[in-house]
Amino acid sequence: MKAEYDLSIMKRKGHPLRNKVSQGDIKLINPLDIPDKESKLAKLTSDERELVIELLEKYLAATEKEQATSL
Repeated sequence: MKAEYDLSIMKRKGHPLRNKVSQGDIKLINPLDIPDKESKLAKLTSDERELVIELLEKYLAATEKEQATSL
């Protein structure tokens, strides 16, 4: 590592909007919360539809597992 890099002052600050999100000023949306899901899935090819359904099922299973462990 080069001598001019001082790791003691190199801190990770996080995203600039992190504080606003934690304060509730900004709400994050779930990109997988899709309105009119069935009509949009019908427009996909069969291969694309299978992939998207599989990804949505994995996401749903992960969120259910996360909610069960937080109780």
